Amino acid sequence: MNYPKLRPIERVQTPVGSDAVLSFRDPTGLATAVLSLSAPLAYAVSLMDGTHSREDIQARFMLRLGRMLFSDELDQLIAQLDEACFLEGARADRARAVRRESYRAMPHRALRNAGSLAGDNGPLEPLLDRLLAPGNVRREPVVGLVAPHLDYPRGEPCYRSAYAGLAERTAARRFVILGTNHFGESAAVVGTRKDFETPWGVVRHDADFMRALDAALGHDLCELETDHIREHSVELQVVLLRRALGDRPFVIVPYLCPDPCGPTGTRPRQGDGPDLRQFAEALGRLIASDPTPTFIVAGADLSHVGPYFSDDHPLDADGLAKLRDSDLAALRPLESGDAEGFRTAVAATGNATNICSVGCIYAAAVALAGRARAVRRNYHQAVTRELGNCVTCAAFDFIPV
Repeated sequence: MNYPKLRPIERVQTPVGSDAVLSFRDPTGLATAVLSLSAPLAYAVSLMDGTHSREDIQARFMLRLGRMLFSDELDQLIAQLDEACFLEGARADRARAVRRESYRAMPHRALRNAGSLAGDNGPLEPLLDRLLAPGNVRREPVVGLVAPHLDYPRGEPCYRSAYAGLAERTAARRFVILGTNHFGESAAVVGTRKDFETPWGVVRHDADFMRALDAALGHDLCELETDHIREHSVELQVVLLRRALGDRPFVIVPYLCPDPCGPTGTRPRQGDGPDLRQFAEALGRLIASDPTPTFIVAGADLSHVGPYFSDDHPLDADGLAKLRDSDLAALRPLESGDAEGFRTAVAATGNATNICSVGCIYAAAVALAGRARAVRRNYHQAVTRELGNCVTCAAFDFIPV
């Protein structure tokens, strides 16, 4: 602890004018407490990046704030952070090991909160059946789709456009589900060798297919599988698929994808793991060579703007119109078969509107390149004005060519 290193944390949204105490939490859930700090101590903690010694932290604190951070005060702060698993070190490693062993001992990945899936919209089954109804327009067969991972009520327009009549549009018995790693520690693609619980029973995972993909890439893609414990982007698709396919037997192949818009591009930003493009290409080859009909789902939201996300994009009509133009411009390369163009279009802006799911959309498009074309079916902005936020999403079909 001579060079303390803070684990990734995020600021907890607090009411305007309440910054006397700043609150932070661990998005991975390894540290379960909320960290509350005064602004001066928050500055000291921000220096705990593994490169600053205790003496460095004290010196910078003095220069910035004009007062000493006494050694016993700093020691107490570091001890409290370590005790709560906010710092990298032996204690956090032990907590990871316990969580991993506990997760792997479970018979399946538990549904996080079945009662909340429909929000305040009544029972879940009628809501999902409304999303899945075929409607009046018969569409082509599909080999993949992009759907939201918003809660079902807020994402309803695009869920309906993506999933309506799905059982009649594919004979697939294997569904590769690519989600977004919102809360995890992995910097690369991460799968889980767990079956998934739904309100209508457990959906099994395809262990043989996942082992074959590991072998093709030379990596254990499930090494950090505890990233799936709190993640919802795959779970929401599994629940919908179980309802959509009724009694049809099927298996899933669940993976979470990293953001490929940073300085390392499709390579992991740190640590070990496969390049995202290499993963997607290997996935596509494995699907093409396997006799089991296989379908790809990308559980993807788009932009996250507004004060709730510490963002200054306006939520008035003009601001939302500009956001729509920005989103659709970024998505346009997908419709011409240019997955790389989609990724680079978002990366070129520094991901100015906080699109969270470039990785899973990109991976789906690369895996299906040459075998399917992407057709946009809908675009939707879910605006929650009382919370000051807007999350956007889209629905795409991948139609075989």
